[in-house]
Amino acid sequence: MKKFLITVLVALAMLAMFVGTVSAAPMASGVATLVSVEYLSSGPVFTFSVNGEFSKADLKGSLHIENGNDLDLYCTQIDASTVKCFPSKEVGGKKVTIFWGGETFWATVPAVPPSNYCYSIWDWKDFTNNEWANLGTHCQNNPANEHDRVTYTVPDPSGSYDESVQFYKEDVSGYCPSPVPYDGPAYYHPYCPGF
Repeated sequence: MKKFLITVLVALAMLAMFVGTVSAAPMASGVATLVSVEYLSSGPVFTFSVNGEFSKADLKGSLHIENGNDLDLYCTQIDASTVKCFPSKEVGGKKVTIFWGGETFWATVPAVPPSNYCYSIWDWKDFTNNEWANLGTHCQNNPANEHDRVTYTVPDPSGSYDESVQFYKEDVSGYCPSPVPYDGPAYYHPYCPGF
C-alpha cells in the first residue's frame, strides 16, 4: 500500500508540474493590459498598455464575437507603452473575446455612433438639364467646416460615379448666373453651370 501511495503521489506531482508549465506560459515579448475600447470615426479601436517590444508576429491576434464570427485582429505598437488594435467594424455594439499577446481579454465594443450632422448635396449635371438639384444627403459625426470637401456618389441614370463637393455655410444663392438654391448650410458643386 505504501508503494502504491508513493507512486500515485509522484504521478500527481509530475502531472501538476506539466500542467503548471503549460498554463503559466508567459507572453513572448511583454505584458499587456486592455485600457480602452472605443468606436472612432475610422472604426473600433482597442488600446493596450504594454511593457516590452512586440514583433510583427506578436502584433497579430484574433477575436471572437459572442454568438458570431471569429476574426483576425491587426495591431500597431504606437510607442514603448501603447499598442492599438483595429478590428472589423462588424464588432460594433457587440461583446467580444480578444486573443492577443498570449492573453485573453473580454470587452463590449461601443455601437457605431450615429451621424449627427446631415447636409444636402447640391450639384448640376447633364441629367438635371444643367440646373441645380438636390442629389442626396451627406451625414457625418462632426459639424462641417467652411470649404470642407467630401466625395459622394452621383446618381446618374446612365451610371453612377463619385465626385467631390464643397461645404458652404453662407448663403450662396447669388454666386452663379443661374439661381443657386439655398436652404441652409450644404455641400455644393464648386463651379457654376456653364463655366
